[in-house]
Amino acid sequence: MPAPTAASSASPANLYDVFPQDALLSGIFEASLTAIALYQPVWDATSSSIVDFNILMFNAAAQRILSQPERPTASYLQLFPHTAESGVFAFHCEAFKSGQRTRMDVNYQADGLDNYFRLSALRVGEGLLVSFTDSAGESRSQVEVALRESQARERAALAEAERQRSSLHNTFMQAPAMICIFAGPEHVFELVNPQYQQLVGDRPLLGRAIREAMPELAGQPVFGLLDEVYQTGESFRANEMLVQLDHANAGATEFEKRYYNFIYQARTGASGAPDGIMVFAYEVTEQVLARQKVAQSEKLSLISNQELAAANEELQVANEEIRASNQDLFITQMALRELNHELEARVADRTTRLERAQSETERQRSRLERFFMQAPAGICILDGPDLRFELVNPAFQALFPSRRLQGRPILDAMPEIAEHVVYQSLRKVYKLGITHEEFDMLIPLQNPQTGRLEERYFNYTQQARFDENGQIDGIMVFAFEVTEQLQTRQRNQALQAEALHAAEQLVRQRETLHQVFEQTPALVFIARGPNHFIDYVNPAYQSLFPDRVLVGKPTAEAIPESVEGGFVALLDQVFATNKPYFGSEVLANGHAAAGDSRPRYLNFTYQAYQENGVTVGVSSFAFDVTEQVQARQQAEALQAEVSRRDAQLQDLFEQAPVAIAVFRGPTFIIELANPGMRELWGEAPIEALGKPLLEAMPELQGQGFDTLLRQVLNTGETYSAQEQPMQLLRYGQLETIVLDFVYQPLRESNGTITGVAVVATEVSEQMAARELLARANTELLAANQAVSTRNEELATANAQLVRTNQDLDNFVYAASHDLKQPINNLAGLIEEIRVGTVFNDPEEGSMLMPMVDDALRQLATTIDDLAAVGQAQRMPNLPAETVALDELTQEVLQTLQPQVQAARARVTTDFAARPTITYARVNLRTILLNLLSNALKYSDPARPARVHLSLWVEEGRPVLLVEDNGLGFDVQRHRSELFHLFRRFHDHTEGTGVGLYLVNRIVQSNGGRVEVESEIGEGTTFRVYL
Repeated sequence: MPAPTAASSASPANLYDVFPQDALLSGIFEASLTAIALYQPVWDATSSSIVDFNILMFNAAAQRILSQPERPTASYLQLFPHTAESGVFAFHCEAFKSGQRTRMDVNYQADGLDNYFRLSALRVGEGLLVSFTDSAGESRSQVEVALRESQARERAALAEAERQRSSLHNTFMQAPAMICIFAGPEHVFELVNPQYQQLVGDRPLLGRAIREAMPELAGQPVFGLLDEVYQTGESFRANEMLVQLDHANAGATEFEKRYYNFIYQARTGASGAPDGIMVFAYEVTEQVLARQKVAQSEKLSLISNQELAAANEELQVANEEIRASNQDLFITQMALRELNHELEARVADRTTRLERAQSETERQRSRLERFFMQAPAGICILDGPDLRFELVNPAFQALFPSRRLQGRPILDAMPEIAEHVVYQSLRKVYKLGITHEEFDMLIPLQNPQTGRLEERYFNYTQQARFDENGQIDGIMVFAFEVTEQLQTRQRNQALQAEALHAAEQLVRQRETLHQVFEQTPALVFIARGPNHFIDYVNPAYQSLFPDRVLVGKPTAEAIPESVEGGFVALLDQVFATNKPYFGSEVLANGHAAAGDSRPRYLNFTYQAYQENGVTVGVSSFAFDVTEQVQARQQAEALQAEVSRRDAQLQDLFEQAPVAIAVFRGPTFIIELANPGMRELWGEAPIEALGKPLLEAMPELQGQGFDTLLRQVLNTGETYSAQEQPMQLLRYGQLETIVLDFVYQPLRESNGTITGVAVVATEVSEQMAARELLARANTELLAANQAVSTRNEELATANAQLVRTNQDLDNFVYAASHDLKQPINNLAGLIEEIRVGTVFNDPEEGSMLMPMVDDALRQLATTIDDLAAVGQAQRMPNLPAETVALDELTQEVLQTLQPQVQAARARVTTDFAARPTITYARVNLRTILLNLLSNALKYSDPARPARVHLSLWVEEGRPVLLVEDNGLGFDVQRHRSELFHLFRRFHDHTEGTGVGLYLVNRIVQSNGGRVEVESEIGEGTTFRVYL
């Protein structure tokens, strides 16, 4: 049971004695569960506009929600820049300027925040105090959760697509190869990476056709190859093709020769046909020139070999001649003695020729040696079967700078080639004399400094050397190291493969992005140029306008409703400023799907689309958040309902006619107790709250209530008792009272029972009154029987009254018709009297006869009105028909034309809400005729009459409104008799008092009602609910 409490006696007079003013603010600031922020405005130079706020302090709740420190160094807009677009910053400015407490509810999804916020702001001195809460700790509806998850997935997909696109673009831009993309049959540069741009320096390429950007290619194969690839869709690969360009942009007529390996690959569009060409190229000029230089060296070597062979032939001829001369000398020795002088002359001549031949041979040998030593290629001569280095030119020695080669056998100088094919081919050449060539031969050679084998590549020729007898006595080797060129070529090939792979991946990614755009539920479109020609729309966007052609048209022409909706103006703004625009939950009825008239809300982004740093269009990504907005609106309505119910529950708790309390924990600490429970306990002190039950009320010990409470806490089963006696210390005395009570377990969200709710009612007096109640019930039964008898008598009387009313209606109808003829006869007699009677006193006759006419006319009018009443009551169920209000009103006004002119009246109508209604035409005409007639009849003679008729629809029911500026009357005084028969409030005009009665009877018989507002001297308004 709850513990006794007492009402607090604190009052505003002593509030600050308990809470000192200097500590109250800081205490509230620290203890508040809601977020509190203190801001100071920052004004512009003219001190007329707030441009920002300095943040003076955030309390703990604000720090948690905003993830900020207590005193941030940055300003408000620096931390939360998107508040300027969402209206939150304007809300703060308006709150400060107005000085009034201002509230705002907003769903804020920016600057690292994503929650629903409720804000309340109030200017305090020269600062702004803002209190706010968010929905981070509240459970969200399934719709909101699903929407947020969908948004998160969509944002992640867009971010991944953008990341892949950016990565692909960066790959192209940073690739060491030359890459470009041509668009269209004219081959317009759509993308150019820096490597490709370096071909022509600062010459502009993007957006220009290649024939315009590189006119010097005319007459070269490039243009024709591009046209062929674009037309056929088949890729073209070029190897070491000569392309001549004006690299310096000097306008020269002779261009440098450069060689390139490249591939032209067609790019296909959505239709499958080529719409562009991707180019991947790299320069191989250095390799081509190096190979040409090697070929030139080989040619020079061949020429040298040929010259050496010619010198050898001459030497052999000279040797043969010498041998022949020696033979002749021996044979003719005797004869020569006789001819000594002649022989000496001839010998001297031959000796001179020999010396010349030897000198020429030496010159040729020296020349050949110089050629060997100066040749740019590596040359060596290996002598004998052990292939000893006989000659090593500097170029060959430079290939092996740390090795001694000259005079050493090749395996001593290069032991690592013993098992290599290069040594095997040397042995084969030495044995067979067949020249052997290799290109790009890998020869692992040891680095003398590191001792590790290094992979080196050579082009070489091994050629046998023959002695004078034609026998092989050595080998000449011509070698050229191509390690760097080959590695360069391999790197280029690898780069080419990577670039090709990247290009293919780009194509796939572009196709993937295209498929993402095509399949995403987001609304995507791209507009180009200042007139926003629609360049692309995805199917989701096109589905909004299924019968329209959008692509290729200006946005204002294709979607004219976007002009009125302000979307074209936003496109102009983004195109002009390059600043993106973010629209949040924008009402966009112009973007509703065909046949869908429901409000549509969009979150969208307008982003400037740039090429080469120049804005060429605007792209848009939009998401339909209608369900989210409707869900939030429903959540707001639900929250309002929850708040209302919470208030009702609190009121119910406080005002409940029963005693209610809440106990927590195993010792049943008193947490709550409503006034009813405190009254039940008597004068229990307020300090009982927060204390265990038996400590607060020890007299309950041993009465068993704590046992029952523990049973409910342990079992989770509700316990109820009726007429249970209890002893309580109330008002200083121990009293026995009788209670009906219920112990209800309280469960947390995880099902754990943490307390017990108690609802109790004291029934001591009820028990005492039970016998009295029994006796009263007996008496009431007798009284009910008497009432039942009286009800039967009333029913009989009501039936008789209905018959009497019906007889009265029949009498009125019959009397009005039966009296018409006598009245007509009486009118005829009076007319005869007027014609045939001469009064003795003419003045008396002129006064009497008009009085008779007026009386007769009033009598006839009264009978006519009674006839109308009778007819209306006899025909309550006339068939309804479609009635044009304006036409019927003009018909009635034509009937009342004399009264309209007499009152100088102007009658206006407004039936736009419903020009026609379904009603019995005769009855509606009677209603209009009487209401308009009254408005004209009781107009103020001091001013022209003004009457206005209109109609609106309320809950599907038409309401006719008749307003005038006439005399008016006291509604409060005459309301009860307003629709009585023959009741009139003005006697200065003719009338019977039947009109309003008739209108009311017609309207009520059709299930409607008539309401009246009137003010004396101002006019009267009738509202007829038809």
